[in-house]
Amino acid sequence: MREALANINKERLKKILEKTSGSTFKAFITGILTTALIQSSSGVTAITVAFMANNLLNFTQGVMIMLGANIGTTLTAFIFSLNIENYALVIISIAYILSFFKSRKIKGIANSLLGLGILFQGIFFMNEAFTNIASSKTFILITVFIAKNPILAFFGGTILSALIQSSSATIGLTQNLYALNIINLKSAVCLMLGANLGTTIASLIVAIGSDELSIKAINVNILFNLVGGIIFLIIINPFSKFLSYLETYSNIIANKKITIAYSHLIYNLITAIIFYLIYSLSYTKQKKKLIVSTVAIK
Repeated sequence: MREALANINKERLKKILEKTSGSTFKAFITGILTTALIQSSSGVTAITVAFMANNLLNFTQGVMIMLGANIGTTLTAFIFSLNIENYALVIISIAYILSFFKSRKIKGIANSLLGLGILFQGIFFMNEAFTNIASSKTFILITVFIAKNPILAFFGGTILSALIQSSSATIGLTQNLYALNIINLKSAVCLMLGANLGTTIASLIVAIGSDELSIKAINVNILFNLVGGIIFLIIINPFSKFLSYLETYSNIIANKKITIAYSHLIYNLITAIIFYLIYSLSYTKQKKKLIVSTVAIK
């Protein structure tokens, strides 16, 4: 990707990026919207790293896009909670029909639908498999063991997400486990927190061969998710009680999967907004100091 970007007209691309991520707030919003569209925070991170490596984004823009990506990826959990997997074959069939059209746009839509259809069909198979696995004594013992220890559940989610390089898939798995009453709400939330951290650790892979600035930006994102995860682990009891309270309102939470989707959204919104404000304030102060020192030298 980095090599391909090097061959693109950089000046034209820079102008586009200046419009969409010219300020910290614009970059933050770009991260949210881009991730919501492509449904992959890892993908957005990979693109951001590639842009930074080619001097198309600076450090602050890169960090803000990655930060926004944490919020954008929460949409996936809500999609999973709608049980769309029951219509996976319908989506695949529509994609197959659209693939016969000559229009590039329609073919692009067909490819997108095919990808979604295969994803949802996979979730359907996963649900069927977990229904059978749930009755296994070994599986019950493992899940009960994890359920007793929030820290263990947190690291379990981190390791799983880092291995499969997808927080969305790990959270989708967590939603299914909680919906089938295999794990309790507290354990499910801890797995979700770990999944958020795991996918940022996995993003270090895309930074291999990148410049020092790109790696620093990824490390900031990892630190953000680590600190956020630890804070929510500390307040896990009141947070779980709050989610349990929301479950009493069926108009807000129709099923158990949505509970995890809401926990994912609330966590990322709170931590991202707080980090954004802290980073923006410190960045503004450093900028003022730099201006003052430049004026003093003159």
